[in-house]
Amino acid sequence: MKPFSIAIIVDRYWPSRGGVEMAAQSLAASLPQEWDITVITHRPAERTSLYNSFISNKEIPECDPFNIPIKPLDRRRFGRLLLLPLLLWNIPFIRKTFPKGLFDSLYIWYRTAFCYRLNKLLDDIDAVHCISTGYLARCVSDVCLSRGIPFVHNPFIHFGKWGDSPAQLRAYAQADTIVCPTKSFQQRLMEELGDSLPVNVAIIPPITIRGGHPKLRMPPVPGRFILFLGRREAHKGLAALLVAFNGLEHLASLVIAGPGKKVRIRNPAVFDLGEVEHRIKEWLLSSCDVLCVPTTDETFGIVFAEAMSYGKPVVGYDVAPVNEIVVNNETGILVSPDETENLHFALETMLTQKPLRKKMGEAALDRFKGHFSRKEIINRMIQLHWKPENIIRPDTVEEPVVLHQ
Repeated sequence: MKPFSIAIIVDRYWPSRGGVEMAAQSLAASLPQEWDITVITHRPAERTSLYNSFISNKEIPECDPFNIPIKPLDRRRFGRLLLLPLLLWNIPFIRKTFPKGLFDSLYIWYRTAFCYRLNKLLDDIDAVHCISTGYLARCVSDVCLSRGIPFVHNPFIHFGKWGDSPAQLRAYAQADTIVCPTKSFQQRLMEELGDSLPVNVAIIPPITIRGGHPKLRMPPVPGRFILFLGRREAHKGLAALLVAFNGLEHLASLVIAGPGKKVRIRNPAVFDLGEVEHRIKEWLLSSCDVLCVPTTDETFGIVFAEAMSYGKPVVGYDVAPVNEIVVNNETGILVSPDETENLHFALETMLTQKPLRKKMGEAALDRFKGHFSRKEIINRMIQLHWKPENIIRPDTVEEPVVLHQ
């Protein structure tokens, strides 16, 4: 009997540079070994403009570290020419005047360049799990509908920024199920979709694979430290953290790690390590006193679950969905983004009160084990593909495991 085959389709996959790639990798590594799993993805691009995102010739490995095959979604022979109209997105006046309309209309050129290849890659595939907020999501909907392949959309939309254009929303709604990472995400998505688009919805957080506690011959930073781990986008709150850290240098260092341009600050207590390899990341998470990523815009925030898996308390802003993951005054301290000075006092409290820090760290680990169970999450993911009758409707959505408090 032929094994059940599933394709995990994602814009970028390996190496990981963010939460979306990590969510795809964790899913691929956690699905049953007896399944035939394939990852389909674009080649990583050095530059992230809409045109350059799809023309890279950079080599990617044939398999990931879990020995899961990776198949590149390459453009057709004259793909560079077919994708040239995407350069219109680089013209500021046009993009600002017709942002969502222009983005949606340019899809036809992407589809012409990649649809044939995606069709071929889905030969003998029984189901598709798509984690994309771009043109790839629409192409998946087009191909799967034309071929009758069951498919799930798991879009990490940043509402008001990307992934929520009208055509994108219609594409997600065509799936057998839309997977939402949190309750607040599901509510916002249903508002955007409207009552005229009946869709099946499952609220399932991404899988967080807990790492080890690697011992390094030469630790990258000495002594105690606060950890910021993430991209350098403005909404991640690094600028606010740097301000809040002023005056805490005598208590601990601040360590910054993640993709993006390094900060330029003359403070010997601030260490910017840039993008780090996985072993260093695990060491940072296992060695820090507290994680502080004062983000104001997340679809989930895997980094918070990662920190909790190491028994680390979190300091951040009291915004959804962070406050669905971190329980304020129990597994961390959350402050209003309108009162940024309180971020300083929250960090000071965490650094100076060891019993409180220890208690919150233990509670964070308990919450991770009780509400982010890899086994339970993956079982619910399997049901989406293996048992379609278990799909739930929006009006009967149960409280997700991650949200119980």
